[in-house]
Parts: sequence; structure tokens; C-alpha cells
Amino acid sequence: MRTAITVTTLITTLAALGYAGMGDVITSWQAPGPYYRVNGIAFEGEYIWLNNGAGESKGVFKCTTAGSVIKEMGFPYHGWGPAFALTFDGTYLWTIFHQPVGTIIYDCYVKYTTTGSFAGDFVTHNQIYYYPSIAVSWDGQYLWTDETRKGSEIRAGKYTTTGTLVGTFAVGSVWGTDAAYYNNQLWTGGPNNYVYGMNIGASTFVASFAAPGGSCRAVGFDGDYLWTADRNRPQHIYKVDIDVVDVAPASVGRVKALYR
Repeated sequence: MRTAITVTTLITTLAALGYAGMGDVITSWQAPGPYYRVNGIAFEGEYIWLNNGAGESKGVFKCTTAGSVIKEMGFPYHGWGPAFALTFDGTYLWTIFHQPVGTIIYDCYVKYTTTGSFAGDFVTHNQIYYYPSIAVSWDGQYLWTDETRKGSEIRAGKYTTTGTLVGTFAVGSVWGTDAAYYNNQLWTGGPNNYVYGMNIGASTFVASFAAPGGSCRAVGFDGDYLWTADRNRPQHIYKVDIDVVDVAPASVGRVKALYR
């Protein structure tokens, strides 16, 4: 587990703010089990996909947004594992498998069809990285993930679907779960059991709110609402209003309430 080092004034400032609609739970339902380990949320049109990190045999669920399971499948064994994170690029589901090789951590980004068939992969990371990635998100053209270098803060990394690193930017120390992309923002669960939104490339925070259920293990975005999974047993999935408009705060620590 990561040990996040955060600036107390930042967390205090963000946590104390109130927003019209920010963090309001629209609906919730119990995650399909018995695994209770959802670590990735993705959307395929009208359906929500949940990755329970249960390995190759089962634990990947396609559900309605009301929580009814359409089907359960597993990602074929890839020789790496377990599977972390989940995103949908319009055609394929993407997840991450971890493989430690000595003291070096390698991440394998694997894409699957929505029927569970292997469709391709690429490997990233070498000795300059310390932590394995736990997030993958899709912006319509690129994959976004967390890049943690030895001795430095977490960075967001942008990749092509063939594994070319296009660029990175610093995101501070609030990144703690799978991430969701929305309108040039990345949202993730972070310290103090809050969910945080940050502007890509600017290292500034859009907003934050207390995670539903008192914790956050995964986040996803359906085009209108943010979805989160808690860490409890039984685990629950939450549809959450983030009520964000295209207004960037002037600086970290001076985050404004955002309204439609």
C-alpha cells in the first residue's frame, strides 16, 4: 500500500469546502460478490463494468447502472497478476497486471474484448519506477495512468495504445486508486478517505469530497456522474454528483466552489 505524504493545509482546505451537489450520492447498490474487491470501474455505453481483481477465472462483471449483473467473466490468465484497474476505450477493456522482476516492477497493460478474449498488450516501467501502477483511464485518444518514480512524487503518464509514453505531469500525493478521466481532469480516491479531481497538466485541484461509504477503492465516469467503490464488506458502488464546470482554481489551496 502506498504511504501518501500530503500537505495538511491542502487537505484541510479541500475537506472543509462545501459544494452544491459535490459528492451527493444519487444512488448506490451492493457490489456483486463474493469477492468485494472492486478496484476498477469502466463504462461501455449504458453498462458499468467492475473489475474485482479476482484473477483469471472470474470477477469481472458487466452490470446495469442499477446493479443487476448482465454477465460475469474472467480475463484469460496472462502470467501476471492480479488484475488492477479498468477502463473502456470504445472497443476494448483495459486492465493492468503486475510482475515483480527482482527489485524492478513491470506493469503489463492488457486489452480484452468485452467477451473476455485477449486483444493485445504492452509492458512499461523499468528500474526508475518504485510502485506498480494502479490506475488506467481513457480520454478518447490516450490511456492515462499513475507513474511513481523512486524518490519523487506521483506523476500522471499518458500512453498511446501501443505503449508509447507521450508525456507526464506531476499530480502531488493524492493519487491512491484507479482513476477516471473527465474533460481534461483526472479523478481518484486519495488520503483522508476523500475523492479528488485534478486538472491535467496544471497540477491544480478542481475539488474534493468525502468518499461515500467512508472510503474509496475505485472510481469511474459515465459521461455525467462519477462512480466510486468503497473498501467495506459488503462493498457498495455509488453514483455521485461532482457538479463541475470548466473553471480552474487559481492555485492549490485556494479551491473555489464550482456551480453549474
